[in-house]
Amino acid sequence: MIRRLLYLNGIAAISAVLFHATGWGYTAMFWWTDRYRHVSVPNFDQFGGLTYFSIRAIEQFVIVAIPAFLFVSGFFIAFATGRTQKTIGWNIVGVKVKNLAIPYLVWSVLALMMLFALGERFSAAQIARMLVFGETQPPYYYVPLLIQLYLLSPLIVPLAKKHWGWLLIITAIIQSVATGMRYGSNIGLDASWLAGLNWFSRSWFFPGHLFWFSAGVAASFHLAEVKAFAARFRWGLLALTIVAFIGGMAEWELILKLSGQPWIASQETLVDGVYSIFFMLTFIGFNKMPLPANKTISDIGTKSFGIYLIHAPVLMLTARVIYHVVPWLLAYQVIYLPLLVIVGLAVPVLLMAFVKRSPAHPYYQYLFG
Repeated sequence: MIRRLLYLNGIAAISAVLFHATGWGYTAMFWWTDRYRHVSVPNFDQFGGLTYFSIRAIEQFVIVAIPAFLFVSGFFIAFATGRTQKTIGWNIVGVKVKNLAIPYLVWSVLALMMLFALGERFSAAQIARMLVFGETQPPYYYVPLLIQLYLLSPLIVPLAKKHWGWLLIITAIIQSVATGMRYGSNIGLDASWLAGLNWFSRSWFFPGHLFWFSAGVAASFHLAEVKAFAARFRWGLLALTIVAFIGGMAEWELILKLSGQPWIASQETLVDGVYSIFFMLTFIGFNKMPLPANKTISDIGTKSFGIYLIHAPVLMLTARVIYHVVPWLLAYQVIYLPLLVIVGLAVPVLLMAFVKRSPAHPYYQYLFG
């Protein structure tokens, strides 16, 4: 099962790159349109077309990235605890937090330097906030989030051992409430009475993702039951995954329509959560099925944290270079998006391989975890 989870981690890493590449795809489609057409921007003429829905389908398919990352992280927390210990030791938690925090700070500082080079300026208070909440690059919120979950793991582990059903029910409710709180602001409802609770649904705050990590911990301790259930209903779970995928596509279009806005940045919704649950159960259910490109994707899974940290600034720089040097390429998403994904994966993998084989190899863990 561990090998299959490394494969799932690799799928999650590729999905994260794909997800953030679609963001640059939308940027090229709506905000950089004037680079290849004589229009003023933002321009939403391409909204609702074939290219738009193709990108939306990719985005919907890979929305499982963060849930899968957190599920695998929770699984390995349980694995590190062992069967005889009541809970995970703080020494193990401390090592895991350190292995996250140091590379995160290194790449966050580099991202800040890059933003300064591009002409952006921030106060000392803004910089402190960006570092604490993972705001130097949009995907970096994941690291403060995972650190919080690691710090909560000594409480989660004993519950996952003895009361895993209740743990999953309670964490699912907490996560659903946090996710559901975003709907009001997205569709433009007057929810001023909830303004003081907005922090509860922030992407960097653990309530909105608590279920995924807890599910990984519980699945590790009760793997036989989970595998038996998923294997028994695998075809039904696959059908439900497809239904939830379509439902997620429809739900987001409805949210966008109700908002009255031409565009809203993508966020995980309740239907997305259902899709992610069925996706991962289906993956477990077909555990005897041979996995395509097993070695390559599993190897990516072992490098997932380094890829996650590096791909965001790489995508940003690549998109900006295309914007200035070959702007006509922005009009051809069928070339533009694959190019972003290839560069977003290749640069981190090649950089990690170079550092590992260079005199800087003693610092590999501090750079990539």
